[in-house]
Amino acid sequence: MIIPFPVDDKNSQTWIVAAHSARVNQRAMSLIGDPQPSSNFAAVARLYPYEKVSDRVRAYLMAGIEHMLTWADLAAPLKFHEEQAMNVTLRPAYTLARAAIEASAQAVWLMNTRDPLECVRRHLSLMRWDLQEHRKSKLDQAQKEAIKIRETDLLRRVSQVFEPDDIKPPNTYLEVIRLACEADGLHLEPDAVERHWRAASGAAHGKFWPTQDLQRIHLEEDHESGRYRSFQLPDASAISEVLEVANTMSQYGVVLYAQHSGMNVAAVLGQAMAWVAEHVPLKPGATRADLMRLLHSVEWPRQTGT
Repeated sequence: MIIPFPVDDKNSQTWIVAAHSARVNQRAMSLIGDPQPSSNFAAVARLYPYEKVSDRVRAYLMAGIEHMLTWADLAAPLKFHEEQAMNVTLRPAYTLARAAIEASAQAVWLMNTRDPLECVRRHLSLMRWDLQEHRKSKLDQAQKEAIKIRETDLLRRVSQVFEPDDIKPPNTYLEVIRLACEADGLHLEPDAVERHWRAASGAAHGKFWPTQDLQRIHLEEDHESGRYRSFQLPDASAISEVLEVANTMSQYGVVLYAQHSGMNVAAVLGQAMAWVAEHVPLKPGATRADLMRLLHSVEWPRQTGT
């Protein structure tokens, strides 16, 4: 049974900001074309012209953004019905946030260097990880062998520069997430992010402990009996926290992607915000200027020091 409960203004605002930010991220990515000739991605492509690194990074980021867009469609849909209600249960928000963090963290870690060769090394590590996971998904032995051959060819192709241990795959998503948190200007503390990720993973996988740790007891009076009934309801503040981590990781990835592509970050974000402000439906009494102020109030991460 879904028990309706009110969400305070602060958490409601956080949820809406996460939704609109996802749409800004999506629009910003659509405005970023091929890397400029003088860009970092172009330098990476000259070193490693085989698989386009910028395309792989775009795929990581878009995966994270797509998860957050699903949240956006729930929390701030582009079309409203007058009787529409938002029913939030415990696990979906955490599941979407977890997937967004994992996908975006791969892109952030890969791009968190100005050294093109190091960027290639990280790209190759993630490629090997991808190939190995792909091979595990196959039941047919011939298909498994074909994917293994692709990895062998990859190792041979780069053998004059990298030893296999140099480009070994990450062990876990958590390892990549913690590495991504080292990025200057991201302002995500690794231990705190790990705590949110573990909570999100537990919720997504149906573990029991999140039902205790991520919910709060709500008492409701039964007027007929004069007694109280207790319910467990999702902790709105905890949902806000994990959404903010996912949103921050995704935003930072978009900023890095624009920079590595040789784009003017401020111009790209400004155009994306203007587009979102034009297309998002307004609440009664609100204006486009109000929405633009909300979007500009978001503290977008900025890359520094790499």
